[in-house]
Amino acid sequence: MTMSFEIGQHQHQQMEQRPSPTLITFAQILALSSQDLQQLIHQEIGLNPALELVEHEDICRRCGTRLLGELCLRCDGLSEQRHEADEEHDPFNWIAAQVSLTEALMHDLVALLPTEDHFIADYLCGSLNESGLLDTTTTRAIAKTLGVEEWRVVRVLEALQSVGPLGVGARSIQECLLLQLRRWEELGEAPALVRPIVEHFMSHLGKGQYGYIASRLGVTYEEVIKARDFIRQHLRPFPVPDLVEGNQWCAVSDTPFIAPDIVISEVEGQPDEYEISIVESWRTALRIDSYYLELAEQVARARAEIKPQDASHVTSHVESAAAFVSHIRERRHTMERVALYVIKHQREFLRHGWRELRPMTRAEVAETLNLHESTISRAVSDKYVMLPGGQVIPFSKFFQAALSVQDLLREMIDQEEEPLTDSQLADSLEESGYYVARRTVAKYRNQMGILPSSLR
Repeated sequence: MTMSFEIGQHQHQQMEQRPSPTLITFAQILALSSQDLQQLIHQEIGLNPALELVEHEDICRRCGTRLLGELCLRCDGLSEQRHEADEEHDPFNWIAAQVSLTEALMHDLVALLPTEDHFIADYLCGSLNESGLLDTTTTRAIAKTLGVEEWRVVRVLEALQSVGPLGVGARSIQECLLLQLRRWEELGEAPALVRPIVEHFMSHLGKGQYGYIASRLGVTYEEVIKARDFIRQHLRPFPVPDLVEGNQWCAVSDTPFIAPDIVISEVEGQPDEYEISIVESWRTALRIDSYYLELAEQVARARAEIKPQDASHVTSHVESAAAFVSHIRERRHTMERVALYVIKHQREFLRHGWRELRPMTRAEVAETLNLHESTISRAVSDKYVMLPGGQVIPFSKFFQAALSVQDLLREMIDQEEEPLTDSQLADSLEESGYYVARRTVAKYRNQMGILPSSLR
C-alpha cells in the first residue's frame, strides 16, 4: 500500500523552493561561531521543509549543560576556591546586565592574565577610543607610563586583541585591518595579494590607482580588483563601528558572559583525568522530518505513483537535509578530536594554570590527526572553551603559547650566571620541552626589552 502524497497550500509553496544549497561546504560550517551556526540552522530550516530542529529547553544558559530540575550540576559544582578568588568578576552577576565593551573585555581578560597584570589590562581598556582603537603611540610609552617592563604590556595587549572584536586594541587603522586579515589568513580564505596592499598601498587603493598597484606588485589589474573586493567585504577600518549613547559600545546582551562551545571537566572519581563535551550537541539536534523521510522511501519504491515534480521535490530536499545534518555532525566530531588532543597534551596547564601551557601549533595537531592545517584553524576559530575551574577562554589560546615561553625565557635570563646566547637559550628551552627556533628567541627577547648576550 502506497502513501498518499498530499501537501497543503503552505507546503506546496515550500515545494516550489529550491532546496538550500549544500553548497554550504563543510569547511564553511566548521569555521562558524556557535551564534552564526544557529542563524544558519534556522535559515536552512526555513528553506528546507525536510529539515527538523529539536531544541532542548532544559539547558544552563551559562555552559549549555542539561539542567537537573533548575540546578546545573556543572556550574554549581565549580570549586569554592574559584568562586572566592573571582568573586568580583562572578559571571552570574553579569547576567541580564547592560555593560560596555570595556567592562566585557576586562571580564574576559582577568581569566587570562596573572593578577599582577590586571591593572595593565585596565589601563589599556580605558585607553580604547569610541571606535575600539588604542589611543596611544607605542607599547614602550605605555610601559614607561605604568612603570613596568614593555614585554608585560605586549603580553596584555596580545591578550586584549585575542578576546575582543577583531581589530580591537589596534593602534592604527592599518593595524586594525591586519589583525582582521590574520584571521582570514588562518582560515586560508584571504587572497595572497591582500596583505601587501594593506601594508603598503592602502592610500593608492583609496584613490582608485589599481593600475599603479598592479604594476608595483607585478600582478594583473583583475587580481587587484579581486583583492579590493575582499577588503571591502571582509575588513573594517574600525573594530567597533556602532555606538550608543555615552560612548558605550553595542555590546549589550541579555548574557554578556561568553558561552563556551566546549566544556573541559574533571572525570568524577578520577583525579587528573579530563573529559570534553561539545555544548551545541546538547543545545540543538537536527534530523530529517519523519513525514518527508517516509515520502522519500515511497518515492524510492514506487516513483511512478507520484507526480515527477513532487518526487523531485521530496528527493532533493531529503538529500539536502541529510547532507546538512552530516556536515553538522562532522563539525562536532572535528571539534571533539581537536579538543581531545588538547587535553591529552595540556594536562599540566589544566592542573596548574598558564605557567604550564605548552607550545602547540596547528600544524602539529593537523599532522597527528591527519587533517589539513586549515581544518584545525577553522575548528578553533571563534570557539570558546570552559576550563575545569570555570574560566572561559578562546580555543585559539591553546595555540598561542608564546606568553608562557616568554615567562620561562625571562626566568632563564634572570637566573643566568654568564650571559646566554640566543642559541643557548633555545637549547635550554628545548630541554624544558619548548621547541623554539633561535630567531624566535631573539624576537621574544626584543619584545621584552632584553639586550643580547654581548651587551648584558
